[in-house]
Amino acid sequence: MILISLLLVLALERALHKQPVWHIETHLSNYLSWAGEQHWISRQTPTVQLVIQIALPVIITYAIAQWLFGGFISFILQSVMLFLCLGSEKLRATYRSFLQAAERGDKEACYLYTEQLGHCTQLDIEEGTTTQGKSFGQHLLWLNYQHYAAVIIFFTVFGAAGAMLYVTSRECFRTWCENDNEQSRALAKWQHVLDYVPVRITAFGLLLVGHFSRALPVWLTYLTHPGIANEKVLTEVASNAEDVVLTEAQQADPSCEPKAMVTLAKRNIMLLLSLIAILTMLGVVN
Repeated sequence: MILISLLLVLALERALHKQPVWHIETHLSNYLSWAGEQHWISRQTPTVQLVIQIALPVIITYAIAQWLFGGFISFILQSVMLFLCLGSEKLRATYRSFLQAAERGDKEACYLYTEQLGHCTQLDIEEGTTTQGKSFGQHLLWLNYQHYAAVIIFFTVFGAAGAMLYVTSRECFRTWCENDNEQSRALAKWQHVLDYVPVRITAFGLLLVGHFSRALPVWLTYLTHPGIANEKVLTEVASNAEDVVLTEAQQADPSCEPKAMVTLAKRNIMLLLSLIAILTMLGVVN
């Protein structure tokens, strides 16, 4: 059932233009605003507030999908939740706009679209760095992981509640990460824990579908350093796994690297689905 849900939702997500109502970010934004207005939540410590705000959607999703309904209705509900959690229309629109600007040779617009992707990441909080040196392709790869690979992995292992756990944590982190307080630091640590295993699974997939011998030493190096920011692990492995040799003219084109990264990410998603299919046939995944 997990594999069928994934294939169905990925096909629909690719074919349809999702309206804001079909994006989990819309509903989570409203939910976080509502939670902030509740006095019984605001009276708690910052850490307890975070636990409550992240746990409530997960518990509700689990109760609806597993306890209240079963069989085919549960399959439909879990598929709908996956459809809500998977992908980002805003990310795809920004990518298309960046490519159009690159085709025009408008480097200033390319820079602005890179800024538009958003730069508040765990890497910045952990290392105290800015993101001016990171390319559009590297940002795009990380956000692609957050909206596709990570959601697929959590859905496969934990069902719809797992996908809801990840996207709720991700949106909470995105909302508060610019604040230098106890809440943002706790979120950064929690997000690091959530991403630790999925990032290394995704990075291993990237080296399998890319330049294996060049990327494997990087992946092995970071495997024994759990304190390294997950974004750094993924982007550096991807940069080494990118098996496209660019000419001087192509290197001058700002769209070449993002296209190569997107191609690599798409191949990795296909590899991930193939692995899930094998695990389904072996009975490991339902």
